[in-house]
Amino acid sequence: MAQETKIDRIVRTIEQIPTLPVISTQILRLFRDENINLRQVEELVEKDPPLAAKILKIVNSSFYGLLNKISTIEHAIIILGLNEIRSVAIGFAIQSHFKSHSNSFEPARFWKHSIICSQIAKYLAKYFNVVDDGTYFLSGLIHDIGKLVIDQYFQEDFKTIIQYIAKNQCTFSKAEKEILGVTHYQIAAKLLRQWNFPEKVIMQVFYHHAPWHDKNFTTESAILYLSNILTKINGFTCSSEEKPISSTDVMKPSILEFLNKTGLDIDQESYKNLLVLIREHIAAETNNVLTLFE
Repeated sequence: MAQETKIDRIVRTIEQIPTLPVISTQILRLFRDENINLRQVEELVEKDPPLAAKILKIVNSSFYGLLNKISTIEHAIIILGLNEIRSVAIGFAIQSHFKSHSNSFEPARFWKHSIICSQIAKYLAKYFNVVDDGTYFLSGLIHDIGKLVIDQYFQEDFKTIIQYIAKNQCTFSKAEKEILGVTHYQIAAKLLRQWNFPEKVIMQVFYHHAPWHDKNFTTESAILYLSNILTKINGFTCSSEEKPISSTDVMKPSILEFLNKTGLDIDQESYKNLLVLIREHIAAETNNVLTLFE
């Protein structure tokens, strides 16, 4: 019998990862129905008291600045919107799903990066006048889920990856390729497909480091790519060993040309203006959101 390779072991491990809680799976399924309505979502959320409590905490946070306290799930869904409810439900389920962390993993830092990336993705969709069906917030929130898998199921490898990053001053992607032979976005795509996530979300996550390879959802993947970069430029990396990206290094002419081809109208001057707007957006809104996944 042939000896199992590390990649074989990774694939086998992913296939054995339990599904998300029933409520989250039902919410995902429900959102594939064009005739989805508020009452259906309300009934599902109310079946999961911890999720219901989380949603009420979110809608009553200073982020939404409501004058009166919201006490019912029905009212919360009206305020947040169906797509936001979906993202919160899935994000909360994933956070609860991966609880065992190695000493090298920094959960607070990871979720801060993910939440800020999701906020920027949603902001960029509006900035570039791209129709947003709610997937930008969701894909931004879960784009690094592959790192959670590595941390929980391959803890020694995760530790080695972090050490490799510190020693070689390289990206997480480069380090994991050297140590594991696969990347967190490859792992994420396989897991999300296994969990029956929408294809658009899977592709955004899979291509968030190289959207020019995405032939079906290029604009969507480009927005997540840019969101991830802008998050790191502002110092919000997943690990303290990862260094913030320089704002001048990443936006090369070839990248600008690609972004324009996808319909994201941007040049060097508008990019500089966008950097300022993003910093203001983070300062104004994100601090209020960071407590939502504590």
